[in-house]
This record gives sequence, structure tokens and C-alpha cells, in this order.
Amino acid sequence: MSVADEVFRFGRFTLDLRKGTIEQDDEPLFLRPKAYACLTHLARNMGRVVPKGELLETVWPGVYVTEDSLTQSIREIRKVLGDELVRTVSKRGYMLAAGTGPQALPEIGNQPIVAVLRFRNEGGDPANEAIVDGLAEDIINGLARFGTLTVLARNTSFSFASHAAAEWGEIRSRIGADFLVEGSVRRQEDRVLAAVNLIDAKVGSQLWGERYQAEGEGFFAIERDIVEAIIGRLVHRVTATGLKRSSRKPITSLATYELVLKGVTLLRDPAQADLEGAEALFNAAIARDPAYGLAYTYLALARSLNAEFYPVEPEILAQARDFADKGAQLAPDQATSRRIQSLVRAFMRQHEAAEHYLRIALELNPFDADCIEQMGYLLVMRGKPVDGLAWLARAQRIDPLQPYWFEFDRSLALYLIGDYRAAAETLEQSTKQTPWIRTRLAACYAQLGEIDEARRQIALIDDMGGKFSARAYMKIIPFESPADAAHFEEGVLLALGEKS
Repeated sequence: MSVADEVFRFGRFTLDLRKGTIEQDDEPLFLRPKAYACLTHLARNMGRVVPKGELLETVWPGVYVTEDSLTQSIREIRKVLGDELVRTVSKRGYMLAAGTGPQALPEIGNQPIVAVLRFRNEGGDPANEAIVDGLAEDIINGLARFGTLTVLARNTSFSFASHAAAEWGEIRSRIGADFLVEGSVRRQEDRVLAAVNLIDAKVGSQLWGERYQAEGEGFFAIERDIVEAIIGRLVHRVTATGLKRSSRKPITSLATYELVLKGVTLLRDPAQADLEGAEALFNAAIARDPAYGLAYTYLALARSLNAEFYPVEPEILAQARDFADKGAQLAPDQATSRRIQSLVRAFMRQHEAAEHYLRIALELNPFDADCIEQMGYLLVMRGKPVDGLAWLARAQRIDPLQPYWFEFDRSLALYLIGDYRAAAETLEQSTKQTPWIRTRLAACYAQLGEIDEARRQIALIDDMGGKFSARAYMKIIPFESPADAAHFEEGVLLALGEKS
């Protein structure tokens, strides 16, 4: 254990185990030995719900004491720290609710906020929508890599198409962007014509505009040129390394790229994903270009995505893992490749490996909303719901019109810390009341003692038909801690009218 591991800071307090002290703003405080031992164990498990039995065994090893002794120590800690930092999680235990140093999030600060609006498809052919959206999304990813801008995520930016100047102010007021990137794309077989403009949304003026024309692989040079031009006008200096990392490894044809984009579109909403259709498109892309890493990455996602809602055979997940690893090998500088590596490992309950790959993804692109949101989800799975909530909140800042699964993950963190009402309210706001959302709602209402409402949610699931099973679903969420799994199963079983 390092020296840093012996010093914990939360709020205005510092617990220094080397010195055996607790201080507030450098002023010493006093705790009796058992209360200090309780706080020490809670600090070493900061953000995790520590069961009462575990605290009793740690603080009073080999000695039988009642829970009254533990309650008295917690009461003493709260007198010193206040009620907010030490939370009681009903029927489970206690948690020191403060973020940990190593989990610190990258700061947004006062960086300018940029939104890349959905580009216009000038030709009007729906078959070209994937290419049009793909160019705008690649610009988002390229800009986000620099860390000198806050780039709003696709879900928020694409809520608006490129508009006339009269509407720029309204867009700014709705999503808070300082600058807008808007444009259009015309596709003529392998020839692409693109027009892109950079807008100062505060004053409604155009800062820069350019037209591009390319054929075949030249299309990908357009993306880098656009990113460089925008960065060059919004920051003082662009490093060559940053530009290199913002560009995509060339592929053999625009058609290959388009196949992957169309497949990704079919996976955009996990609740309505066409997994077979997406897999067919990714396999077709691989047949055209066996070295295209992102095709393998998204094939891994398509192969494993069902694991979020239904039991999946281990062999299927093993195949997804192999595809994800190959994708990362071929595209090691793509944050998406590492993020999917992480997600597949999470589904396989290989939590340490999942966090390892996700941290690599965040090093590659620390401002990617999907990576940040997934870190929130993963920390919740690892028994650190408070840290998870902090990451999820940051993802929401980058993607304020976030997709519903951001709130879906947030609700589970709230459930694990015992805030069942807030968890239920979060789920009730979802625009898509899927069977798995209703299962979580049922668990929340059951824990609140509102059994009639809990059973109504279960009945609504039954009315939907299909192969979904609340009983099976409660077993597949990849919690690392058996106590967290038991906590969720308890709520579902209560809703089903069964004892846990």
C-alpha cells in the first residue's frame, strides 16, 4: 500500500492513517478508537456500500457485539462529519459518499462549447444519409480529441439540422453552444462535395467557411482538413500529434466506410437494434477490407449487445471478445475500439479488464461522452455508485440531450445507494418504457413498500409478450459485488411476490 493510499480527503476533511488523525481544514478532530476504525474502513471502501456484517467483523474481530455498537460509532462519525457524507442504505449497510482521488474526472473548465449540427443531405437520397451523418460525427470525434474544446455529443448536436442564420440564436439558447459547425454534403457515386461553416453563435456571424470536393479515399482527408481549420480558428495552436490522432486510418473504399456507418445506425438504439442486419453489414465491410479495425469493433458490439437484456451463451461473448480484440489491434488509436473491448469484458464479468480498456479509451479521447458515460456504468457495476454518478453527470454536461440509457444507468446507481424514489422518478421520465425499465421500476417501488405499483409494472411486462423475463433479467446485470446483485434481486423478487 502506497503512502497516498493512507491519506483520504472528502469534503473539508482529511483522514491520515499514517498519523492516525482526522482533520477539518487543518484543525484536528476527535473520534474514539472504534468510531475511527469504522471511518477508516469506510474510507478504504469509499463510494461502496459496506455491509453491517463486514464492519462488525473488521472493527470488532473475534468479538460478539450487537448492531447497537456499530450504530453508536456511526452516530459519532456523523457528529464530526455531518449527515451528508455518511449514508445509511436501508437493509444493507453504510457508505462514505465522496469521490476518490484516482477516479477524478477531467475538467471541462471554461472551454468554448462547440456543437456540430446534423449536415444537410443535398442530394436528398436517403441511401446517402449514413455518409452525410458519418462526416459530421467524425468531425465531432476529431474535435473532441484535443481537449481544448467542449464538443457536444452526437445525440445533442444532431437534434438540430444545419439551419439558416435566423435560427442560430435559438439553437444556442437551447444547448448552450458558443460555436456551431453546420454544413451540407452532396454524394455523386464515389464523388463527394461538402460545404462546412463555422458560426459564432453568440453574435450570429460566420467565422469561416469552405467547400471541399473529393473522390474515393480523398474523402477522409476532408475530415482532417475540416478539423484542423476549426481548431485553428478556435485555439491558438494545434499540435501535429493531435492532428495525427484525430485522423482515421485510411480504408480501401468509401463503400466499405458506408457499410460500417449503416451498420452502426442499426445499433444506435439498444432497445430496437437490428443485430442480424448490422452483423451482415459489418461482415460485408470486412470482406471488402479485412484490415478495417472498426468493422471488427462494431461486429463485436452487435454480437454481444443482447447480453445487456437477455442471457447470452458464453461462446457468443467469447466470439465478441475476439472480434473486439482484433478491432483494437487494427485500430489501436480509436477510443471506440477500446470502449467496446471494455463493454464486452463487462458483460463477461471481467471487471478489472473492463476498467483497464476503458481507461485506455479515455486516454485516447478524454472528452468522449460515450466513454465517460460507460465509465459511470462500469463503476456502478464495480460497486462504486457515487463515483459512477459523478461520471454520469459529466457525460450529461457534454450530451445534455442524452439518450435514455444515460438515465437508465443513473437510476441503478441511485437504487444501489438506497435512493429508490429518485431512481423511480428517473425511470418514469424515460420516453421508452421497455421491459427492463419496468423491471427496475418494479424493484424501486417494491423497496419503497408500494407493492401494488410494483406488481402493476410486472403485469405491464407480461402484457408486452416476447421472450423477456424479469426473473432472468435480474440475474444478468454484471454486478461485481454479490451484495449488489442480491440487493437488486431482492427488489425484483418482492415485486414478483416472492421472498428473496
